Amino acid sequence: MDDTRYLSDYKVLVNGVEPEAAGLSADGGVLVFELTSGPLRIHLERYLTGGLHDRFTFSNPGTTSYGAYVDVMFAADFVAMLRVRGILPATAPQPIAEVPGWQGTVLREAASDTHVTQLTVVPDGRHHRVELEPGQQFVLRIDVIPRGAAEVRDFDAGLQSVRDSYANWSAECAHFETDNAQLNELIEQSRSDMRMLCDSYPTGIYPTGGLPWFAVPFGRDALFTSMFALPLNPDIARGALRFLAEHQGHKEDADTEEQPGKILHEVRRGEVVESGVWPHILFGTVDATPLFLCGLAETHDWTGDDALLAELRPAADLALAWCFQYGDSDQDGWIDYMGARARNQGWKDSNDSLTHTDGSTPPSPAALCEVQAYFYRGLAGMARMWPDLKGKAEEIERKFNHDFWMGRPKFVAQALDGAHRQVEAITSNPGHCLWAGIVSAGRAREVGERLMQADLWSGWGVRTLSDKAANYDPCSYHNGAVWPHDCALAAAGMRRAGCDREAELLARSILEAGMAFPDRRPPELWCGNPRQPGEIPNDYRNSCSPQNWAAASTFSLLSTLLGLEADAPRGRLRISPLKTPLFQRMQVTGLHFKGERIDFTVEGDRVKKGRLPSGIKVET
Repeated sequence: MDDTRYLSDYKVLVNGVEPEAAGLSADGGVLVFELTSGPLRIHLERYLTGGLHDRFTFSNPGTTSYGAYVDVMFAADFVAMLRVRGILPATAPQPIAEVPGWQGTVLREAASDTHVTQLTVVPDGRHHRVELEPGQQFVLRIDVIPRGAAEVRDFDAGLQSVRDSYANWSAECAHFETDNAQLNELIEQSRSDMRMLCDSYPTGIYPTGGLPWFAVPFGRDALFTSMFALPLNPDIARGALRFLAEHQGHKEDADTEEQPGKILHEVRRGEVVESGVWPHILFGTVDATPLFLCGLAETHDWTGDDALLAELRPAADLALAWCFQYGDSDQDGWIDYMGARARNQGWKDSNDSLTHTDGSTPPSPAALCEVQAYFYRGLAGMARMWPDLKGKAEEIERKFNHDFWMGRPKFVAQALDGAHRQVEAITSNPGHCLWAGIVSAGRAREVGERLMQADLWSGWGVRTLSDKAANYDPCSYHNGAVWPHDCALAAAGMRRAGCDREAELLARSILEAGMAFPDRRPPELWCGNPRQPGEIPNDYRNSCSPQNWAAASTFSLLSTLLGLEADAPRGRLRISPLKTPLFQRMQVTGLHFKGERIDFTVEGDRVKKGRLPSGIKVET
């Protein structure tokens, strides 16, 4: 809550020792843990809404009585997540007082009205002596409420409310069911994770970044997430676009990097904002603004929502103006960035993610290949509604294929530096250019095939950087790791380029990676080590899991395998499935298109259409 850690330590000990895990299941937003401690069996139910709610049921399945001490331990430090993550330096710890509260115990930071954590334990007390006869139970309930902002409810009523909210979400979403049980589990987990990571605002639902590090609104992440999820649930896109339009830049501010028409990078709250260390809204990203145009056009393609288009036309006009004016600092025709709080301001925003092949740092301003591609896609999409933009899109396409094409490796340069030299690193970035459709037809095939060569292809996806590069590290955040969303864009681009074999293999590899993790949950990223038989992907230790654009990537990859192409204004949906070893049969129920719900079944590369609403034509 408030981008702050309200609970820094929490343990329930039995005779001074934490119980051992014996099982875990998830059901509609509720986690159920099975634990053991000596002869005791412990059933823990947990859900999150307005705080953390736990119910421990201790039982004695034995034939003799058993006694134990049960102790509850907790602490709070109210540290901002940017400091927990190490993005900002730690500060001296503040004194925390433990005082009685109106519903239990309160942990309060000195001189703060907001840094308050309420803890309610029933039966009351942090220390319990439990004596259980055979077959007897002892129930311990613990509620942790940040800021003490919510009243402790009946546990079963709260449990049912959470389950109902997930059931409602499931009903609002499309369903994809295959003859592969593990793939079905991945799909279900991804859909549930997206529900978990969506917050509600007056503008609608908004997909936050991920847990534990980035549970706040991001611009770029939300736009990719919502585009990936359009067939699943277009309300995510509507909410994201409205939120971003409402918070669009309107003035120049060097500290926050705000400029008129610019789309935000992130929204932060809590101590770092209140102390002036970090802005409430930071605009330090180069790609969210052209991606806003992509998201608006893509949403119209899937929904045909003319009213939304008209509502957001002023925001689109401002975004276009930013791209042409502020986004191009040296007026060379390319959207670029100088760097500020973040040296690099594309999706690969770590400090070392953009280097020349000799290891030197490119001079600013830097123009990333994928950012130009996003702008092209946004212009081309908008041109379907506003034809005066078509000529500009075509001009960018021609110039891009001249300035960014590297003749010898037959690949797209990662960027142009401030001296207008190509950054010749072999990276995954050109996969985004395929998705955007900016690479000319013959070259697009070459790029699609090059992305799947051994130096980039790990077997678990495409690495962010070639393993032949001097600065390659398989466990580097942006210089060797594999990101599901990055690969989902590349796979979609490969299909667009006619590289069906490569698209199927890449999509399958990412879905197989998600299936390989024990919880069937695709994390934010994993290391780029080569795939080995019998091993799962090498997990990146600081990745968010769950993470929204990773979860949404599941549905982008399914769309790629199904060959979905939407043209809602004309009422046409194309389905062109690829054969894949992942499944022989897929049943799709309630796919969102043009305000309707569509059912169909795929067997191999054949499509069996269900009943179609009037005015909609499905092409196969």
